[in-house]
Amino acid sequence: MTTSYILEQQVELRKNKALMREAERAEVEMLVEKKNLQQAADEARLAAKLERIKRGDAEPVSVAIEAPKPVASKTIAPKPKIFLRKKPAEKETIDASEEG
Repeated sequence: MTTSYILEQQVELRKNKALMREAERAEVEMLVEKKNLQQAADEARLAAKLERIKRGDAEPVSVAIEAPKPVASKTIAPKPKIFLRKKPAEKETIDASEEG
């Protein structure tokens, strides 16, 4: 027999999974809508261009909008590598007289 807290965890997991699926559906719908809007904008721009060509009008003046220049970040110079020399180990002498 399953205890009540395990049943409650299972119910909670089902709720969370349903919420995640709904969020995924909403995200997919948003992407599809964005794609459709972009397609409509492209078609409208193309139709306007073809209409201008038919009339023989000059092309509209295009205004170039430059992206803002990135702020120069502070360049941090790499720390110089420090190489430490190891001291030579002192040789230990074994004297039998010291050991007693």
